[in-house]
Amino acid sequence: MSFFSNCKEKLFFFRYELVKPGSKRFFEQLQKDQYLSSDEIEALNWSRTQSLVKHAFEHVPYYRRRFTEAGCTPKDIKNQDDFNRLPVLTRKDLMDNFDELLSDDVSLKDVRLSTTGGSSGTPAKVYHPKKEIRAANGWRMLGWWGISPAADCASVYRDVQNSLKARIMHFLQWYPTKQILLDATSFTEQDMRDFLDDFIRVRPEVLHGYVGAMDNLAEYVLEHDIHLPPPKVIWVTSAPITPVQQNKIETAFNAPVYDQYGCCEIYWLAAECPARNGLHMFYDTRRIEFLDDDNRTVPNGTFGNIAVTDLKNYAFPLIRYLNGDRGRRLDKRCTCGCNLPLMDKVKGRVSETFTLPSKTRLNGEFLTTLFDNTPEAVKQFQVHQLADASIVIRVIPNNSYPSLDETLEHVRSALENAVHGEVAVKMERVAEIPLQKGKMKFVISDYKA
Repeated sequence: MSFFSNCKEKLFFFRYELVKPGSKRFFEQLQKDQYLSSDEIEALNWSRTQSLVKHAFEHVPYYRRRFTEAGCTPKDIKNQDDFNRLPVLTRKDLMDNFDELLSDDVSLKDVRLSTTGGSSGTPAKVYHPKKEIRAANGWRMLGWWGISPAADCASVYRDVQNSLKARIMHFLQWYPTKQILLDATSFTEQDMRDFLDDFIRVRPEVLHGYVGAMDNLAEYVLEHDIHLPPPKVIWVTSAPITPVQQNKIETAFNAPVYDQYGCCEIYWLAAECPARNGLHMFYDTRRIEFLDDDNRTVPNGTFGNIAVTDLKNYAFPLIRYLNGDRGRRLDKRCTCGCNLPLMDKVKGRVSETFTLPSKTRLNGEFLTTLFDNTPEAVKQFQVHQLADASIVIRVIPNNSYPSLDETLEHVRSALENAVHGEVAVKMERVAEIPLQKGKMKFVISDYKA
């Protein structure tokens, strides 16, 4: 690290410590924890899980009631089988019992409200402790990629405020780092031009953003043959990324793409390291389960509904929260040296499951992989089940791909076979697939079974 970079990082942590004392110490502890043995990490996770369950029973009205109804008390929860007796928390439970989920030992001045528009169709809101050092998991992730927490960053993200006051506040908040922003929810060609001009001027080490919006920006860079100073890494989030999108983004910005997984309710859940053996779960601060439809743990390697427990949020505990995503735990260790357990990339959402008239289910993790064997055939795709249960595969084709017609028909036919011809399956070529709030929705269903 250069003298300038070292001074910049020291100033960064000095300013952060003024707002959240103990930040650097917590960050350094997280760095150590990732190299504990697998058994030690599991023991640490379980100890923190038990502490959270005890606190929730004693201080959170919702959990006291639900645990009692389930015939459980904290002293009964001694292992995973016992933990499985605890009720899951759905998004509907969260919203219907919002006031009862706030711990009785905190006040509203101690927490801040986070909201999500609800890509699954149901909006949600949660409280996070103001003193929580959420960014530390992100700093550790950046370290995997060889990036300092004080690195300059360019973000294609939501809720970007462009007023003079907002820009001044943004500068003061992030100083000494430089952060340039492009609003992912809606951007014009001029917005992209301005952002790329700033990108050339600042030369950020990190480019970060929603997959769908980053894909659109990369398309613009390639179409206009724009040459940019390459960042060290590209960090994508919010949706599964296809091989086509990853290749396009890496080509446009001449840097490796790494995936980070989180949700608005519990942001830091897992991230990819340069070894790319899967996503390391932040298992020292989150408990992540993969459950079947009866809320039982599925074997490693089997896809299930993701249930998350935030081990750091005692003010508004989320225990076994079903965030609507589907994924699987991987039964292997990473070669990078970090011992945090691995999960596969998220393949779909529970809400992306198609139900056929016969009640047969077609899971989102299958639908998002339709082009895995021929990723270069299309630039983007989307699978849409219409109100009459028929299915449309929309694609932005790569017209230079050899045997394009045969490939698209093969994919269409394969999906038709998967539904056993029960509903019509059509392939539709389009010039554009609109984003929704800056995100690409791969799978949509309008059919009410």
